[in-house]
Amino acid sequence: SATTPSQCPFPHSTCPHNVPTFSRCPLQVYVTNPDGSPAPRVTVQADGFQGQVSTQRDGTARLVLNMPANKDSVPITVRTAQAGLPPERQASRQMTAEAYRSQAGSGNYLHLAVAATELQPGDNLAVNFHLKTSNNDVRNSVPFFTYLIMTKGRILRAGRQRHEAGQSLVTMTLPVTAELIPSFRIVAYYYVLPGEIVADSVWVDVKDTCMGSLVVKGAMEADNRVHEPGTPMRLRIEGDHKAHVGLVAVDKGVFVLNKKNKLTQTRVWDTVERSDIGCTAGSGRDNVGVFADAGLSLATSVKVTTPQRSEVQCPQPAKRKRRSLALAEYKGTKAAEYSDKLERKCCEDGMKDNPMGHSCERRSEYIQEGESCVRAFLDCCRYIKAKRDRQNLSPSTGLARSHEDDDPFLEDSDIVSRTLFPESWLWQVEQLTEPPNEVSAKTLPVYLQDSITTWEVLAVSLSPTKGLCVATPYEITVMKQFFIDLRLPYSVVRNEQVEIRAILYNYWLHDITVRVELVYNPDLCSPSTPKRRFQQVVRIKAESSRTVPFVIVPLKLGQLDVEVKASVRDQYVGDGVKKKLRVVPEGMRLEKTVKIVELDPQNKGVKGVQEEQVKAADLSDIVPNTESETKVSIQGNPVSIMVEKAIDGAKLKHLIVTPSGCGEQNMISMTPTVIAVHYLDNTGQWENFGIDRRAGAIELIKKGYTQQLAFRKPDSSYAAFINRPSSTWLTAYVVKVFAMARKLTDIEHGEICGPIKWLILNKQKPDGVFQEDAPVIHKEMVGGYQGAEPEVSLTAFVLIALEEARDTCKDHVNSLDDSINKAAGFLARRYEQLARPYTVALASYALALAGKLQSERILMRFSKGGASWEERNAHTYNIEGTSYALLALVQMKKSKLAGPVVRWLAQQNYYGGGYGSTQVGHGCFKRQEEPGDITVNQRMDRACEPGVDFGGTWGQWGQLWGHWGQWGQWAYWGQWGHWGQWGQWDDGENGDIRDVGDNGDNGDTGDIRDVGDNGDIGDTGDNRGNGDIRDVGDNGDTGGQ
Repeated sequence: SATTPSQCPFPHSTCPHNVPTFSRCPLQVYVTNPDGSPAPRVTVQADGFQGQVSTQRDGTARLVLNMPANKDSVPITVRTAQAGLPPERQASRQMTAEAYRSQAGSGNYLHLAVAATELQPGDNLAVNFHLKTSNNDVRNSVPFFTYLIMTKGRILRAGRQRHEAGQSLVTMTLPVTAELIPSFRIVAYYYVLPGEIVADSVWVDVKDTCMGSLVVKGAMEADNRVHEPGTPMRLRIEGDHKAHVGLVAVDKGVFVLNKKNKLTQTRVWDTVERSDIGCTAGSGRDNVGVFADAGLSLATSVKVTTPQRSEVQCPQPAKRKRRSLALAEYKGTKAAEYSDKLERKCCEDGMKDNPMGHSCERRSEYIQEGESCVRAFLDCCRYIKAKRDRQNLSPSTGLARSHEDDDPFLEDSDIVSRTLFPESWLWQVEQLTEPPNEVSAKTLPVYLQDSITTWEVLAVSLSPTKGLCVATPYEITVMKQFFIDLRLPYSVVRNEQVEIRAILYNYWLHDITVRVELVYNPDLCSPSTPKRRFQQVVRIKAESSRTVPFVIVPLKLGQLDVEVKASVRDQYVGDGVKKKLRVVPEGMRLEKTVKIVELDPQNKGVKGVQEEQVKAADLSDIVPNTESETKVSIQGNPVSIMVEKAIDGAKLKHLIVTPSGCGEQNMISMTPTVIAVHYLDNTGQWENFGIDRRAGAIELIKKGYTQQLAFRKPDSSYAAFINRPSSTWLTAYVVKVFAMARKLTDIEHGEICGPIKWLILNKQKPDGVFQEDAPVIHKEMVGGYQGAEPEVSLTAFVLIALEEARDTCKDHVNSLDDSINKAAGFLARRYEQLARPYTVALASYALALAGKLQSERILMRFSKGGASWEERNAHTYNIEGTSYALLALVQMKKSKLAGPVVRWLAQQNYYGGGYGSTQVGHGCFKRQEEPGDITVNQRMDRACEPGVDFGGTWGQWGQLWGHWGQWGQWAYWGQWGHWGQWGQWDDGENGDIRDVGDNGDNGDTGDIRDVGDNGDIGDTGDNRGNGDIRDVGDNGDTGGQ
């Protein structure tokens, strides 16, 4: 809806160049919702012009503006005027309408106009040629108009339209053929001696239909009725002779979640229309511009020539949507012109089944097509409802069981459970071979799947003569008056109690009594036993539902069957559902790096061959009866795999959706994408990852930025939640990330400079130190800062943020330079008294950025062998500290000292990417953005040949092959499995464990989870319910947090 702030529409406008002597300018506006869908019934107005109009169902609106006289250009601002939205939330778009400039100011003009009609193949289009001139000699001397018909980037036809002396208006009838789909352009001109060309053009839309034909429907009238699951029916396919038709049946619930990728004929033509090399919807700045904007090159002997064009794209492309002015005019009269067709469509809608059980009267309240449509809808809806009622009464009378029967319920053996619930099926290709007509037909028998849903049969044909055609989807409704919807969580843990729910639906008009039972499965601990099934008898009111819970405990791993059956008392009616329950091991899925080795066969090998032996992983603490895996990673540039993780949704699933959570969680998920895009931009490696993926990554950054603003307080500070005290560290971190993101997307300087003012005015003491009064909740995001020498670490961190935002805010924050100098002065006074390697590294980088670090003596004194800055039991913090030290060395231009540091960092990375905490990843990526070259190793070709000695406990390695960049390394991965003991890992490893959960369980969960949602055939609310259970599973997998 366009009436809520979150769905504010965006208009796009197109206005042809105006002729000065013409006083009106037709303007078309296209309004969309934020998801790109058309926004109907939105009020639109143009600033400075009278009148308002509302958009049609397709999101288009047509304004006719009275243009001021004797102006060469008129700025036009179109904005929405939707009730309920404040002015700042209304969408707007600006453009400038420029007057057509006649050649040498001759005052000769030509205007093309098309009649108001919706064009389809077979129609006749009236094209009006208006000749406007103040010189009667010109009007009498023009013998004809020359016109060109262009479509799909080529000239289809050329001709001449006769003009009699003295005529101002000439009309030509143009037959619309299938060749003109999806749109075409008419370019016309006339010639005036001694050398003037007067031209105009118009772009016309044609209805997006096939050039051939393709129809999918039921073979007989009985096939169009509502079907029961698992029953047969027949489809009839009609299309072009010898065409190949691809068929697929898709659960309509899939399109509720996402219909953007649904294949339609319109989408096919949208792709084809990209070959249109025209630049505007018609006309041009002058006679040369008419031809150039239509995508034509013009060369004449009278010095009228279009400029040379070297690109297929327009030099300054005008944004437009595929809707012609003629179509917009026609929309207002279509309903009255095709009233019978509309009423017939409303009647068909009234006879469609409504799974929600709403009455005909309630459903009719949503009809907006007029009283005639409402009458047709109610008449047909009541008619079909009466028919159904008479049929539904028969089971309770004619099918009642004999009083001589002991059990009034249907026997369990007579109930066949439904087991097949695919999202899609019927993946078939059929050829239409029936001769001899142009349209061939074929009847296809199919068996429906077990889902209670509406299937959409999608068909695409490919004909050797008619090209590609997409049929209108054919809907098959599968329904039962009584059925079970079995709800299962995505996964459960072995030996843990879980409640499953069976929802019973009664669509009859009378109450029913139902016996529900859980079928025995030896792999589940449940109330059912081999000798006696667990049964419950419940009463369900008419046209309602009821939930029956069952408590079970899974005893084995894998996919276990859960089956529920139900039967209705005194009726030969029942239903059963069998689904798979995914059971995962208890404990935590962990990934452990056994060994990392630098590949240097020339210096570390024998005769150019380097051989390494790795001991097998210790599986003593693995959960019994669980599997383990061993993996090997070989990479030439360890940073690359980390970048791919940050932008690849398959490897880091939380970045393929809108970053969410509290103010801290949102920044955790936004940061890797911001830094990854910077890295790929600066190193020019987008081709390695897919250039098209950059746009998706930028969208993630925009979403993360928008979400973070929800946690900004009025004073521009930030907290995890709006009601918590503001955090100094989080506010500084937002400044850092936003300063980087501003280079990638539009971020107002106030969103960066406002938090800086808050930090300086509220959190900096006179001696330069920054204080923290509200530490962050998610300690993993702050890295080694927690527990370090706090005043120095926090002041250094904030100083880095101020320096990184300095270029943005130096003209907006007067006290910025003074604040930086005071903070740097505090760090300089405390620098020689520091005792921890991490604090020294962080302070060194902050001082280096501020230009206050003159020597690397103290920094290198705290290093371990000149390659790392380490502390006991703090592996990930050691990586972070070493990263800061590397940044300090690079900032000081100490390239020789930086080489060993880079090699050490490369050896710490593990398969799957990431270094264990948000700050570690930030530091490792930040190094790639810094200027300066660091030589690590020379380029060489290497080959690898892994081998395993099954006679012992060692793996044997031979050669490593591949073309490496600056260095190479390989890692032997210990067993992947579910470990019961967390205690064997020190605190420094918690970040690693968390990331492993992301790369392992969560990555797989993202793929399978969506299938689970779509497989459960229920309403949208049902899918959300499953999402809740799924999220619990995700949190369990990630653990560590």
